[in-house]
Amino acid sequence: MDQGRYIRQTTLTEFGVKGQEELSKASVVIIGCGGLGSIVGPYLAGAGVGKIKLVDGDKPQLSNLHRQVFYTTNNYNESKAILLKRHLEKLNPETDVTAFDFHISKNNISELIHENDIVVECSDNIQCKYLVNDYCHLYHIPLVYGSIYKFEGHVSFFRNRSFEDVHLRDAFPEIQEDIPTCSEVGVVNTIAGIIGLLQANEVIKYLAGLGNPLVSELLIYNVLDNEQVKLKLKKNWKNDISNVYEKTNYEPQTCHPDFELDIGFLRKNLNQFQIVSILEDEEHVDIFDDTIHQPYSTIKADDWVNFTKPVVFYCTAGIRSGHLVSNLRNKNASGKFYSLKNGINTF
Repeated sequence: MDQGRYIRQTTLTEFGVKGQEELSKASVVIIGCGGLGSIVGPYLAGAGVGKIKLVDGDKPQLSNLHRQVFYTTNNYNESKAILLKRHLEKLNPETDVTAFDFHISKNNISELIHENDIVVECSDNIQCKYLVNDYCHLYHIPLVYGSIYKFEGHVSFFRNRSFEDVHLRDAFPEIQEDIPTCSEVGVVNTIAGIIGLLQANEVIKYLAGLGNPLVSELLIYNVLDNEQVKLKLKKNWKNDISNVYEKTNYEPQTCHPDFELDIGFLRKNLNQFQIVSILEDEEHVDIFDDTIHQPYSTIKADDWVNFTKPVVFYCTAGIRSGHLVSNLRNKNASGKFYSLKNGINTF
């Protein structure tokens, strides 16, 4: 270990060489390498964390770059995990960095995060957040939780030493499928940086034995007025976590299968449907001739009731289009609305 690299930390009496040694022995898993993870990773590597695992199957998009500042317009062909790994290795060659360029799932979560010292949940997928939370609580792995929404961010530290410890479901008991993503409602770039730094701070404090982690507390930060609120979390979720984990598949719930059309069927019957892209401007691609483009953030139900043909909406993975179709069918039972199964990921 190069003592000179970390001299500004080890000079701190509270930190010292002992704290640095604890960091160098630690193994941290970062789930998601986007707005939060791309901030957490460099600060943990810079601090001297011994091993870092990066998990993310997404590739950077133009709309990511305002808040995911370690990627560039030349990085669209490789996954965020691979790109961030290269950056961390240049930043600190002493840190052992491993990249997994696929998404975490119930099938692979054990091999990804079991027997690591701490997990940092940085994804923007609500199902992923509950999957990671439930697994970490079930197997007693410390977890730093973070999320951002528009101008606000949340951070908490779930210690998970026993089943009596507070975890995500004590704050938010059930998975809310209809929570909009950043691409649907927007997000200011600075909140990603602030929350990512706070997550990295929680990890460093825990590993080096500093200060007071946000155990049983949810920190809420709003960038518009710099207001910070710490909510005390109580143990109020009484269900059996092992039973919930066993019965939940943690896959995004799109629309009912009757509402979905696969790409093969659509190609054979294209003249029977009106195709509508609900991708935001920076995401949009035409998949067929005569495709209408109407960004999800501007959709109004009344715009679609008078179409003579059934309407097929598509997005990236079928999640936004699934929610939209469910809402439209609830409001207009006579309308014929469909979602393209798995979105443009099928191409």
